[in-house]
Amino acid sequence: MTIKYDEETDAIYVVLSTDEVVESEETSKDVIVDYNKNNEVVAIEILNVKENSHTIDLPFVLKSA
Repeated sequence: MTIKYDEETDAIYVVLSTDEVVESEETSKDVIVDYNKNNEVVAIEILNVKENSHTIDLPFVLKSA
C-alpha cells in the first residue's frame, strides 16, 4: 500500500493494489474509489483534503466492491 499527497490538487491517493483501474466511482462527496476488472478496490482518492473534513467507511467501501 502506498499513500500519496498532491499539494497542487489537495488530494490524497491511497493505492491498495497495482492492478489496472477499469472503473471509478464517487462513493461520497470528494471520495473516489477505483476498481479492477474483478470489481475489487484498487485505490481510494480523497479530494479537497485541507478544505473539508472527510469520513470514509472503509469496511463499507471494501465490502461493496
